[in-house]
Order: sequence, then C-alpha cells, then structure tokens
Amino acid sequence: MTWRVDNLPHAWRPVLWLGGTLGAGLLALLWGLLKLTVRVRHAGRPGDDVAVSSIECAWHEFLLPYFLVRMPYPRPYVWMNHPAWFMKPIHVLLGWMGVQELILGSSGHGGRAALAALIPSVRAGKPTFLNPDGPYGPAHRVKDGVLDLSVATGVRVLAMRFEHSAAIRLPTWDRKLIPLPFSRVEVFYTTIDAVRPDTRDSSRAAIGRALGGSP
Repeated sequence: MTWRVDNLPHAWRPVLWLGGTLGAGLLALLWGLLKLTVRVRHAGRPGDDVAVSSIECAWHEFLLPYFLVRMPYPRPYVWMNHPAWFMKPIHVLLGWMGVQELILGSSGHGGRAALAALIPSVRAGKPTFLNPDGPYGPAHRVKDGVLDLSVATGVRVLAMRFEHSAAIRLPTWDRKLIPLPFSRVEVFYTTIDAVRPDTRDSSRAAIGRALGGSP
C-alpha cells in the first residue's frame, strides 16, 4: 500500500511537512546551482507562449531540464502529480515555482479522477504540464492522458524536446537526465493544435515525433 500525502495518519503529518520542506530546499539548491551555470537555448518558442495557455509536455527523463528551462513560472500553473508521501518535497518545490493548484493523482493512483479534476482549471486558462510517458512508462510512448486533456479542454499541446551537451543519467526506468554545471541545454518547441476526437491517432503520432521518440 502506498501512503498518500492526503491520507497520511495525522501524527505523521508534521514530520511529512518538515521532511518535505527540507527536501524541497535541497532540490531548490540543486536547481539554483544549475540555473546559474547551465546555458539554455530556445528554438521555435511560440511568440504567444506566455499569453496563450498550453498543455506542455516532455518525456519523463527530461523533468530536471524542464524545471531549468521553464521555471519559475511567469503565471500560475495547475499540475497533477503523484500522491505518494515520498513526493512531498516535489509538491513543496512546485508551489515555490508557481504551481498555484496541485491535484494529487497519477496512473494507478487515482489518475483518471485527477485528470478530470484538472480539466476545469485548464479550460479556464491555467497552463499545465504532463509527462506523456509517466510516471511508470514505458518510456517514450505517448499515453492517453495528454490527448484526453486536450480533447476535453480544447487547449493546444506544446511539445518540448531537449538536447544536452553534458549530463549524467540515473539508473531509473526513464534513465532520468541531470545536466552538469556549465553544460548547455537546448529546447525545441513544437505547437500542436488542440486534439479532436477524430484526430487522436494523428495527434498522438505528431506529439511523439515532436518529443523525439515513438508515439
């Protein structure tokens, strides 16, 4: 059984809060170090990026490069994220970075309900971010979540592909990438029109190509 942060026994909640805050602080230090030293180049970034909301997406392996390139957010975002207790530092960090609304849920952990809860905020104009292959893979495969959200909200998809000059990879299912200080990260943007029920297959393929992997 995975304890969720929203149903943890009350006696453990102060410990979770303290551990989450300390963990978020360490992550923020790593983020700050890389933010100061990593050079970022944008290619194809839409001119209306800030003005028009998007469903942003990137492969799960590129979470840290995404944080470096896109955060802190210039406007309030809404996210859904894994509800497990050990994700509390990430939840705290997301709040610091401009995620105004955090919905708890992911594949196998109330993901469909969380996606449904995400729809009103995205439809109302808040941008969001999803990993089309997360949280458990298979890596580089576009699953249904990003398509369902775009169909339900009529919001476009902004796919981001990352390249790097020097990085290390963690021994995880997604081979998560950590750029090294003083390296270079390039991000390539592709805007994909809002998915319609009759364009799901072609949109899935287009997102996969834009992200640099299999659909």
